[in-house]
Amino acid sequence: MPEYSTPFAPRRRGPAPHGCTRRGLLRAALGAAALAPLAACSVPGARVHVPTGEAEIAAAVSDFWTGKKGSGKLDFVNYTQYIDVDPADQSRHPTLDAFTRASGIEVAYSELIDDSASWFGRIQPEFASGQGIGYDLMVVGGDSYLTKYIQLGYLAPLDHSRLPHFAQYGGAAFKNSSFDPGNVYTVPWQSGMTGIGYDPAQVGREITSWQDLLDPKLRGRVGMWNDAVQMGNIALLAVGVDPETSTPADWRKAAAWLRGQRDAGMVRSYSTATYQSSLQRGDLAASLVYSGDVFQANQSGSALEFVIPEEGGLLWTDNLCIPSTAAHPVDALTYMDYAYRPEVAARISETVQFVCPVPDAQAVVARDAAAATGERRTVLEALSTSPLVFPTEADEARLRHLRVLDEEEEKQWNALFEPIYQA
Repeated sequence: MPEYSTPFAPRRRGPAPHGCTRRGLLRAALGAAALAPLAACSVPGARVHVPTGEAEIAAAVSDFWTGKKGSGKLDFVNYTQYIDVDPADQSRHPTLDAFTRASGIEVAYSELIDDSASWFGRIQPEFASGQGIGYDLMVVGGDSYLTKYIQLGYLAPLDHSRLPHFAQYGGAAFKNSSFDPGNVYTVPWQSGMTGIGYDPAQVGREITSWQDLLDPKLRGRVGMWNDAVQMGNIALLAVGVDPETSTPADWRKAAAWLRGQRDAGMVRSYSTATYQSSLQRGDLAASLVYSGDVFQANQSGSALEFVIPEEGGLLWTDNLCIPSTAAHPVDALTYMDYAYRPEVAARISETVQFVCPVPDAQAVVARDAAAATGERRTVLEALSTSPLVFPTEADEARLRHLRVLDEEEEKQWNALFEPIYQA
């Protein structure tokens, strides 16, 4: 077990001292980034053959990794405040320090990613010219841009023989996603759920279904998002369709459900930026939410509930991946596996407070809570017992992944769902 030389602290509430948190960026920017048409960043003729089937994938892995050795260096780029920090020195990250002590690999860590679209635009020219982008490991959301990286051959296929901790400790819900079947190119970094958040005092009853967001008693007090990706996917769940296998006919049915909700006057606002504060103030009685926002709100004194509706909720992931041009890919793969040690995943979760992809980290957080005192103990106890950070098996069974769209499908999708909240 790694030794940590500094105490861990939960992430500070309120605005970050040096930029937005990943959760804030998800609210403010994920929708816009995910909705940007792929045609805007397409590279005509640049696609490569994506290996399929065990034999092709094994050959691609062998071709990439044969002869590659560790260098003792790792350049890692991430979103802002998306890893553990030393409370006495926000520039230090104890799990990275422990990784260096355990492996001898020196890590240059950067927080430069704002959103999927701007990051892709920044590094795509280097990829297209075959040059290195300056990073060996990066975090990419499970949206249309990740599909683009794969289609263009910008990511290295992973050698799973060097990822034993991922195999042993990675949660079943975080493996074999629709955007990367078999985890050929990615493993989850952190995750979250999309469902319904509500104030029981205002609603006056338990919410269990997406249909509850059509209840006339809540007219004018429901929050939805200006995000066609999330809105379309939850509407598919509302009409009884698994988003991953949905068809354009299903999309039209889902869009009709959302239009009916809008036209009935149910929705107070369509916003990814303000729904959390509106719920906490009481302006909204119920809203489409990220699970982590409810956890954070309740840590700040609110008494909100989060529910995965009986029709299902969404599981999204941000993912570790290795650029195909990485100068130090073996070192990146070494860290990727290290992050799946339960004690490491626990330390990261204690700070970022997203859904942890390593279920065994829950026991580590509970152990840390028992050894802590004061506010830290209170926060860690809440983390260790919260299904918003460590979903139960029953919760995971009701979660679905986002629909993966190609360029033509995305045009159809946006034409259906964007006008609903833009009207």
